[in-house]
Amino acid sequence: MSMPKTMAAPGAGRGAGRHSHELARGPGARLRRLSLPSIPGHGGRLVLTTRMRLLIIAQGLIFYASLQDEETIDWLGTLVPLSKAQAALAEGLFGLVLFLLWGLCMIAWMRVFTQDRRDADLRDRGPGDRDLRDQDRFDKDRRDKEDRT
Repeated sequence: MSMPKTMAAPGAGRGAGRHSHELARGPGARLRRLSLPSIPGHGGRLVLTTRMRLLIIAQGLIFYASLQDEETIDWLGTLVPLSKAQAALAEGLFGLVLFLLWGLCMIAWMRVFTQDRRDADLRDRGPGDRDLRDQDRFDKDRRDKEDRT
């Protein structure tokens, strides 16, 4: 039975019982590529930077805190005596703070995406290509120099 090219031979998964220098060697000591599971979609777009990871963690914590807002205020009520009106006010303020933090995270995501798009545009442009904004800046500088003379 022949196996598809994408599957590894039995027992060869991730170097089981083989030395690291033997992992990519096939018959005749030729280099061969080991088949690894592919990432669905566009793999280059799925790179998570440290900033993205921190934003994901922050939004997860904010979401968890928003689920536990009543319990947090009850716990605060055991530390500091609060009346029912004060507890309701504290819960509302706590929810507002969480909402503002969530909004700041969303703004940070938009900045990450625009920076990512800007970097992709710079990578896609060739060395001879000029951005229209660069051309406008160049023209304005030239006009300013002409006005001074």
